[in-house]
Amino acid sequence: MRDTPSEVDSIFRSLPARLRVDRVEGYRGVFQFDIRESSTPHWTVTIEGGACVVEPGLLGEPTCTVAMDEATFLSIETGRQNPMLAFVKGRIRVTNVGQMRRYDRAFFRFHDAPEPE
Repeated sequence: MRDTPSEVDSIFRSLPARLRVDRVEGYRGVFQFDIRESSTPHWTVTIEGGACVVEPGLLGEPTCTVAMDEATFLSIETGRQNPMLAFVKGRIRVTNVGQMRRYDRAFFRFHDAPEPE
C-alpha cells in the first residue's frame, strides 16, 4: 500500500491522474473549492474534453462551488469520512448538488486509485 499524503495540495494535484475519462465524455464542469484552514485554500478544477486541469486560486465562472474545512477534506479524500454524511451534517457547503455528484463520480478516490503503470 502506498503512503497517503495528508496535504490538500498533493490531493488536488493528483486529480488529473485519477480522472475516470470514461465518465466525463462530452462533459464540462468548473469547480471552485474553498478549503478553510489550508495553506492554499482556493482551488479550481476544470473537467473538459476528457481531461482535468487543477489550478490554485478561484478562476473562471464555476458550475459549482464547494466549501469545507481542511480536516473534513482530508478525511473524505483519504476514505475516513463518508462525503454524503459530511454534507448532511453541514460540514460541506455545495452550490450545485447535481454537479457535485457528477464531480464525485468523475474521479477514483484517492485511496482507491489504480497504481500508475
